[in-house]
Amino acid sequence: MDKKEFRIKKAEYGSAEYEGLRDLWCEVFDDTAAYVDAFYDNFSDVISGYVVTDEGGMVCSALTCHLCGTYAERPVYVSYAICTRKNMRGQGLAARLICLVRDKVADAGGISILSPAEPSLISYYRQFGYEPHFFIDERAVLSPEFNFDEFDDFDEFDLDIEGADPTPFRAEIDLQPLPAEKYNRYREAFLAGQPHIEPSPDMLSQIESETMNGCGLYSVNRGDAICAVKHADPAKVVLTELILNPVLKELSFDIDNEIASMIARRFGAAETLFITPGSGRCQGMIYGLPKESAEQTEENEYYYENPYYGFPIG
Repeated sequence: MDKKEFRIKKAEYGSAEYEGLRDLWCEVFDDTAAYVDAFYDNFSDVISGYVVTDEGGMVCSALTCHLCGTYAERPVYVSYAICTRKNMRGQGLAARLICLVRDKVADAGGISILSPAEPSLISYYRQFGYEPHFFIDERAVLSPEFNFDEFDDFDEFDLDIEGADPTPFRAEIDLQPLPAEKYNRYREAFLAGQPHIEPSPDMLSQIESETMNGCGLYSVNRGDAICAVKHADPAKVVLTELILNPVLKELSFDIDNEIASMIARRFGAAETLFITPGSGRCQGMIYGLPKESAEQTEENEYYYENPYYGFPIG
């Protein structure tokens, strides 16, 4: 049997290659064509699609790369929606795209990242030089009656974080919509010292558009915490981010749980599923890490091997 010949092509928006990329994206990730078009439109100036086609021009594998922000003062490009047709897997097609984009980003002086959708992909991506670097905790919190008495001692302390309002933590939730720009200022202040990507304006726009129809970025208690509400219904509130002022973390490791349960009650939901930067599962892997970050890499590797909360990481 003759071996098939494959070609790597750039998928320009609106081209036949793009149409094939979009169809495959929708098939594999169960998104709509309108969503993929909106995604490409949002990142129009900083996005590139790449596909592997067979002799007949059919798209067999695809990858989307876009600028998502900065890390260690270097541009960060994420390889996103990596997918291959079911009957074409195991032939190294996605590997070709991953390595192509990785090298293009590195040659341009940038950092390449990707997000393993499941733990088994960590070892797969590692063979291409990517290492676990960004970690998150994911927890579900029920919505019991909040015990206000536990927080009586927290009424008088002041926050001393640049960019945050000097407001004491109060045991009554105050959710206020937060513009993307201000959300990012809080986010940067709260995550200072932790490995994280500072989102670009395009990335902030994407985050905002994907949360509660563009209205899901909130401050909690006028800046004690911030969150991005992805979804809310009577069963569950989903927070893609719940980020606390570090001072609150020092006071009690359980404050984020308490805030999450209060948010569930505010939305009339039974529970809150929330994700917060931490030391649980691997959210992002990185290639092209600056040498000065070697110490942080060792710390991240420890968390990768010894995750809190018992998350299985393979």
